[in-house]
Amino acid sequence: MTVVIAAINGKGGAGKTTALMNIAGEYALRGGRVAMIDMDARNNLMKWWTDCQEKDFQPEGIDVYSHKTARGLGRWMEEHADAFDYVLIDTPGEDTSIVDPVIAAADLVISPVQPSKREVTGAIDCFESVLRVNEASGRNCKHGVLRTRITVTVRHTELYRKVRPIIEDKVGTYLFRTEVLERNVYKDIHNGIGTLQMQEVTEAIAKARRETLALVAEVDALLGDEPAAGYVA
Repeated sequence: MTVVIAAINGKGGAGKTTALMNIAGEYALRGGRVAMIDMDARNNLMKWWTDCQEKDFQPEGIDVYSHKTARGLGRWMEEHADAFDYVLIDTPGEDTSIVDPVIAAADLVISPVQPSKREVTGAIDCFESVLRVNEASGRNCKHGVLRTRITVTVRHTELYRKVRPIIEDKVGTYLFRTEVLERNVYKDIHNGIGTLQMQEVTEAIAKARRETLALVAEVDALLGDEPAAGYVA
């Protein structure tokens, strides 16, 4: 059965595209067939995909499509989703009418955040939308908040320290234990050199791979019968 994962946060630049690219690369490396849907007007996924094709770094097992409307996504899901093991949906960096239909199609929604008030608020809004859509549709879409672009300096900020109690204790959704650090390799990947998993293994690549493996393990746990520790939604 096809697993659908969406990245949603009403703030641009939160790290949605990078997180999905790394997850897609890991699933493809396992032998899964992965579709990535670019619903963002900035077309970051499609630009990456085009650059990969031009540079002959097209990842095996991954296909990328562009659909900017809920109707287009729905039609694609009806006609093509069954051909894939995973469908990963990258959404716009602002609140739009497509959020509810995307949630309705998803098994898991990930809200990437940098420790900023606006992004944390966006993640909370997304979680509330997931609860509302689940109640209206009788579905059980899961939700998790993923901290991204983390640096040593960020870890010393007050808001960083407050993210866990806000997200888990006050709001009640899942906070990924894995953090996505600010890494140059993630920036390099966007230039069309394939996925993280295709890169020659250096110390920097090895660290990024371990980070991604930990993230995907948490994603698998959330999608499985036994939710990852801390999930209370």
